[in-house]
Amino acid sequence: MTWWNRGIIERLGLHAPSARRKGREGLIERILDTAATAEAEGDPDTMRSCSYKLIRYELYERAWELRVRAVRLKQQRPIPEWEGDDIAGRDILVESYAPKDRIGEELRLARFIAPVANRARRCIVLAEHRLVPLLRRSFPAVDVRPRGINDAAAFAEADVAAYYETIALRFGKNANEIRRAFVSLRADPKLVTSIRRRYRRASDAPLIGLSWGSSNESKVLPSLEDWAPLLDWSAANFVSLQYGDIKRDLEVLRSFAGSRVIHDQEIDQLTDLDGFAAQIGALDAVVSISNTAIDMAGMLGVPTLHIRDDKSSAIWPQSGPSPWYPGMVFLYKQKRPWPELFAEARGLLEQMVSRVAA
Repeated sequence: MTWWNRGIIERLGLHAPSARRKGREGLIERILDTAATAEAEGDPDTMRSCSYKLIRYELYERAWELRVRAVRLKQQRPIPEWEGDDIAGRDILVESYAPKDRIGEELRLARFIAPVANRARRCIVLAEHRLVPLLRRSFPAVDVRPRGINDAAAFAEADVAAYYETIALRFGKNANEIRRAFVSLRADPKLVTSIRRRYRRASDAPLIGLSWGSSNESKVLPSLEDWAPLLDWSAANFVSLQYGDIKRDLEVLRSFAGSRVIHDQEIDQLTDLDGFAAQIGALDAVVSISNTAIDMAGMLGVPTLHIRDDKSSAIWPQSGPSPWYPGMVFLYKQKRPWPELFAEARGLLEQMVSRVAA
């Protein structure tokens, strides 16, 4: 076991050096051992995989260290990596390391733009092209550009570079720092007003956003029929936030809530993320399984109910709130039938909406 692992395990109160522990403590110990082995062998993919699990257990500093070292094994950049030193007189380039298309993760980590943008002479951000309008509006002093268009020119204008994880290693080492680092993103205010007016044309009932599906086939999801106790809330209207071909899904949902289920064909949640942000910003609350809608709603600061199954997730806790979105309400299945969970969800949403109205 490395000195790094010993230090963490001692801080967690795992003082038995030889006996393999069980439960949460034993799992953390095994993750740390796997990460240390991957680090010694130069295996960046396993290092990154371990980092997600460590984030779930709020071992952020070690997770960011693993990610920074993993990306350095994967990619070489034309300018030096920022080491945390003074950048008051320098220009910094910030980007996400995204080996896969992870919009939710890029949204979540965007909060780390602010700490360096406030310290550098100039900050350039290379972002997934669909996020550029949203980030430009949210960080008006930052030069946000689409990633993959002319990256070489952007690097030529900067003195140092940083991945979000590089910044997090300085400003998000623990749960309290993660909470303090939150920066709410800004949807287009005119579009938000227009969409809300359009949705409330027939009724002034609360607008509740729904998202029920995921492209990740490993997730344990409720059936559409399981949502019935929530959709039976006759005082609310429900807005679909679900991407993809959902024609049949809408038929099932409308069998419970009729015309109170709104599907906006003017917004494509996959291609128009700025419109998606405005759509969520126009709502009173959101209820969703774990997908991009959760991170978009969380980063916009919209009241959100996060539906969680009993399966461990890469970053979300197995109980309680998350420092990523301190105001987000997590509702855990806890081996109950899904309809029972959605009956509770209705009550929670009624409370959330009434607090906003007050």
